[in-house]
Amino acid sequence: MTRLFTLSLAALLSSQVLLGQAHDRVWLTGYNEFPGVAGYGHAQILFQGDSVLVEPTYLAFNFESTVAVMSDANGNVLFYTNGCEVANRNHQLMPNGAGLNPGDINDLVCPWKGYILPQGAMVLPDPGDTNRYFLLHMGASYDPVRKIKLGPLYYSVVGMTLQNGLGDVISKNNVMFDGDMGSFNAVRHGNGRDWWIIVPAFSNKSWHAFILSPEGIVQHTSSNMALELPNCEKHMGTNISPNGDKVANWGDCKVTILDFDRCLGLFDNLLELPAPTHWIPGGGVAFSPTGRYLYATSQNVLFRADLEAASPKLDTMRYSYDPFNQSPYYVPGNTFHYLVNGAKGAIYGNIPSRARHLHALNEPDGLTIDSINFHAKAINLPVPGVRTLPHLPNYRLYDLPGSPCDTLGINGPTTSAPAPPAPDPLHLQPNPATDEVLVSLHQPMEGRWQLVAPSGQVVRAGLWPAAQTTQRIDVSHLGAGVYFFRFVAESGRVVSTRKVVVAR
Repeated sequence: MTRLFTLSLAALLSSQVLLGQAHDRVWLTGYNEFPGVAGYGHAQILFQGDSVLVEPTYLAFNFESTVAVMSDANGNVLFYTNGCEVANRNHQLMPNGAGLNPGDINDLVCPWKGYILPQGAMVLPDPGDTNRYFLLHMGASYDPVRKIKLGPLYYSVVGMTLQNGLGDVISKNNVMFDGDMGSFNAVRHGNGRDWWIIVPAFSNKSWHAFILSPEGIVQHTSSNMALELPNCEKHMGTNISPNGDKVANWGDCKVTILDFDRCLGLFDNLLELPAPTHWIPGGGVAFSPTGRYLYATSQNVLFRADLEAASPKLDTMRYSYDPFNQSPYYVPGNTFHYLVNGAKGAIYGNIPSRARHLHALNEPDGLTIDSINFHAKAINLPVPGVRTLPHLPNYRLYDLPGSPCDTLGINGPTTSAPAPPAPDPLHLQPNPATDEVLVSLHQPMEGRWQLVAPSGQVVRAGLWPAAQTTQRIDVSHLGAGVYFFRFVAESGRVVSTRKVVVAR
């Protein structure tokens, strides 16, 4: 029985690794305002190798901002949504596929128009069933002050074995987060199988991490932040760095950035980047492939912050208004709305109105304005798109090698070739422990330490002086179980996370 289970698990994990390769290959767009008139309708964008193929196509409904598409291992569409309805690969409404995001906004725009939240839906594979998918979709309601209030965050479940393989919405509009929120995103858990779903509260004062595992979705941690800058009036656009270690949220007065531990689900090291004086509400954020640079938009300007700088700030990279055509920043027609990481390390941007093109930032890690290789109107569309851009996690990011949670033997693809692992800078003994743990650093280092429960709760913490190489940590009051010892350097960098077993 043990061997049979091991082989079955290996086959399951192998199929999930394969499945992750083409989830994001097809993007859909189009708003058919004038049925039957040439130049209006729907289109698909197909990323294949180094090429991008754009062609008109027939789709089940219109898209106004919200879109999510799920494809199989070969890049063939399985199902898609516009935030109002779910359609199968034959462009037919799935059974139980209508009525997503109930409420006053739905009553205004569904089903004929499509839901109106940019990056308002995302699809995650079920870690426990290769034939099921979790469709995350963000609702909204009218607010007399802010006009649009985001939330709740729902999930619906799509089963692909039903309807002769065409799929069925087997569970719908399950409330996952019912608070006032500022968008959402997801990143693979460090075990290579599960998913973290990250939800910042509207003010960015609270950040919530949910975990999607074979047992379903449960809330894991909530972290409160001591913000220094004023609250923004609007929040939207949450993005995660390609290697999953940072998360950023766009606001109309600042961009908020946090470190994220995708092993423990913890947030740390708050960074607030104030908006330049010419910031215009309505934009998004995206990280460069290395995670060094963060890009942000404000409709007519593209900004970038170097996160490795001593004091990161948002600098202008491009803008769309230069009446005398005298600035190296100016590129005509580069109005920006939202950003998404795409194929080959490029970042794509859409337009805050009806448009027949997408922009491409082909070298986001370029050191200068000239070397980022910005291409306005890089992807031409045969039909108008209305603020439509997919909301994609990094499906190609898997386990976190060497971390305490890397226990499932998954060695899936990563965004880049991993560097050789550095020797662990600390040693713990005894482990398992009953009364205390002796922590030894290989060399002196100033910082702080934390003992973290599997729930994400910090159960003990303290400082580590610069001249000290050993310290005894009392665990006598802790219940039996697995904990995590985390050492954080003075700079805020997480130096090491080690598993500690307390025995009773």
